Amino acid sequence: MELNGRVVLITGAGRGIGRALAHAFAAAGSKVALLGKTKKNLLETQRELKDSGAATVVLAADVSDEGAVSRAVAAAEQQLGPVDVLVNNAGIFAMAPVEKMDALVFDRMLAVNLRGPFLMCRALLPGMKSRKRGHIVNISSTAGLRGFAGGGAYCAAKFGLAGLTHALRYEVRASNVRVTCVYPSTVNTELMKKSGMDFKAERAIQPEDVANAVVSLVAMDDRAMTTDFEIWQTNP
Repeated sequence: MELNGRVVLITGAGRGIGRALAHAFAAAGSKVALLGKTKKNLLETQRELKDSGAATVVLAADVSDEGAVSRAVAAAEQQLGPVDVLVNNAGIFAMAPVEKMDALVFDRMLAVNLRGPFLMCRALLPGMKSRKRGHIVNISSTAGLRGFAGGGAYCAAKFGLAGLTHALRYEVRASNVRVTCVYPSTVNTELMKKSGMDFKAERAIQPEDVANAVVSLVAMDDRAMTTDFEIWQTNP
């Protein structure tokens, strides 16, 4: 897809991978809709993009809220035009053994990491299908392919996102809408730093690495798509 002038909606765009994605798509000439729960972070991203000259809009919304998603999508398309690319990046993380996991934490993990992408896809798919053009990128995790101790809730959500992506791909392929699931391993973000997990920040994947990979996948000619894409550290 030619990215210059296209409208890209990124969830979780206020920091980490989402902010890096915003920079990468803006550099490619795209218009960028910045969606996230914390408006302050989104405005910081928008200010950083000012020098790129990219058209942007800030959309403060909880991706797990059906009404908020509908309003945000309507606002994005009203201000920037029909959305060509959706990147479902928003996510939260918490660790605990299953026997000690709070049910409310489990429910919230599924709400943001799985229900959110479902709602976003559902809101944007009719337009993409009618235009016979679009690309949905769901940011899962290698935890959506391989579980780990203490990650029951997170893994359940990310495995679920992978399953949703695979099913959706078959539903929309005939409409020329592409669907890709991206599985990064450890990424050096604030979310990871606050997780309590032991990792080497200097050797971890950087948000820019994920963003550059996603832009490359979306920029492929429309006749082809990457279905699943893992991103690993070279030497952990």
